[in-house]
Amino acid sequence: MIAASFLSEWVKLKRKTLLLSAFLGLAAASSLFVVLVFSHAPAHGAGGGLPSLQQLARPNGLVFGLTRATFLLGVVAFGIAAAQMASEYSLGTLRQLLVRQPRRVTLLAGKMLAVITFMVLATAFAAIVAFLVANVMARSRGVSTAAWFTGTGFGDLVSALGNIELAVIGYSVFGLVIGQFLRSAVAAVIVGFAWLMVIEQFILTRIVPGTAAWLPGISLSTIAGGGNADFGLTYTHGLVIAVSYIAVAVAAASVTFARRDVTA
Repeated sequence: MIAASFLSEWVKLKRKTLLLSAFLGLAAASSLFVVLVFSHAPAHGAGGGLPSLQQLARPNGLVFGLTRATFLLGVVAFGIAAAQMASEYSLGTLRQLLVRQPRRVTLLAGKMLAVITFMVLATAFAAIVAFLVANVMARSRGVSTAAWFTGTGFGDLVSALGNIELAVIGYSVFGLVIGQFLRSAVAAVIVGFAWLMVIEQFILTRIVPGTAAWLPGISLSTIAGGGNADFGLTYTHGLVIAVSYIAVAVAAASVTFARRDVTA
């Protein structure tokens, strides 16, 4: 049952307009961050929060650019997920889906898994392109890449990519839940962007810095970065808070999806 819902959602997700724009857009954004990190990296010492060329030559130098792009990847994942869920209401297609699959929680689970898989694949594609660009930029700046391809380098790569994918999954789930609650793609995207990019980053954390440890967006950023030095948060703390938010959000979405009337 879930597999059928999963595959039906992919019929919509694999449309060229969405597939190409998501995959190529994320790849372009990630590559841009990589280019900026390498082109502005000072020869010695960190400058403006950027790593130096010496730091980029370390085993974890390959993932510096992609890690900087995580927040953007997450925001895009949130927007795509929210739009995919909310559009079912605004376009009136959800009623047709429920005729074929009246088990609402099963339908919701399949849709969520499909969108999450889509965003994980899009992020993986963006990472591959970003890594290729990083190698080109390293050559242009005279950065040695020997340490990148050691056991330590591959370990750092897998760890960083895994953390980024976990964060993207979290952003996708939040987007799906907000889209399901608001039932409007435009409203869901606006509310999500306003919260993640303005309220958390520039209002709450600056007025009351102590709230950073309990905010969902900051927690996901902490996971992606393997910790958060700016707010003194550990990876474990971010993971626990993010998982707690996701569990509550999924439970609430499941209950409301199963009980609320679909009128359009």
